[in-house]
Amino acid sequence: MGLAVEVGLVAYQVENGGVDEQLNAEFERLSEFLVANGLKPHDEPEICEVVSFGMYGYAGLHYLRRVAAYLDLDGIVPEPGGVGGAEPADDPILQRYYDAVESNAEGRTFDHLIVHSDAEGFYVPQDFPNVLPEPTGELVVGGFVGSSQRLKEECIRLALILELPLDTDPEDESVYDAADNQGLGDLKWQRYGVESFTLLRLYIAAKHSIETGAAIMFC
Repeated sequence: MGLAVEVGLVAYQVENGGVDEQLNAEFERLSEFLVANGLKPHDEPEICEVVSFGMYGYAGLHYLRRVAAYLDLDGIVPEPGGVGGAEPADDPILQRYYDAVESNAEGRTFDHLIVHSDAEGFYVPQDFPNVLPEPTGELVVGGFVGSSQRLKEECIRLALILELPLDTDPEDESVYDAADNQGLGDLKWQRYGVESFTLLRLYIAAKHSIETGAAIMFC
C-alpha cells in the first residue's frame, strides 16, 4: 500500500455506478468544517475529468518537504534527499519547520505542502492563507485542509529552484528513471529525482483541482 493522489473521485464513482455513502459523508463533513472556518462549502462536481496518481510511497512527500524546509528556514537547497543515507523525514531542518508550526512562528512559506497528513486528507480549490487544522480527525480525515491554490504556488516556487519544467509528462520514463537514480543525472531536476517525481504530481493535481472545482484527496 502507498499514497495515491486523486482529483475527481466522486465523478469517477458516479461514472462507475454511484458514490458510496462514506465518501458522501466525508464531503459533507468537509463542507461543514469549511463553513465553520468562514469559507464556502465545497461543492464536489459529479462530472469532470479524473486525475489519479500513485505517488513515491509516503516517503516522496518527505523528500520534497525537506527541500522546502531548507529553502524556507535557511535559504539554501540541500543535497538530494536520501543520498547520504539519512531518511528525509528525520532531517533536523524539516523537524525545525514542524517545531515552528508548533510554536506558531510567523513567516512560514510552505505550510500547504508541509503541514498536511502524508497519508489522507483534502485540499480544496479555495484560496486561503493558512492550512486549517482539525486536530480531532473526527470532522475531516487527515486532520488538515489545505488550499489547492496555495499548494500550486508552492509547487511552482520549488519547480523554479529545481529547474523542473512543469510541462513535463509525469508518466514519462525520464521521470521514473530520475526517481530510481536519485542524486544522478545531467540536469538539476534529475538529480532531485524523487522530489521532482512528487512535485510534478502535486502540481498537476492542484492545477486540475482549480480548473475543475474538485478537491484533491490523499488516500
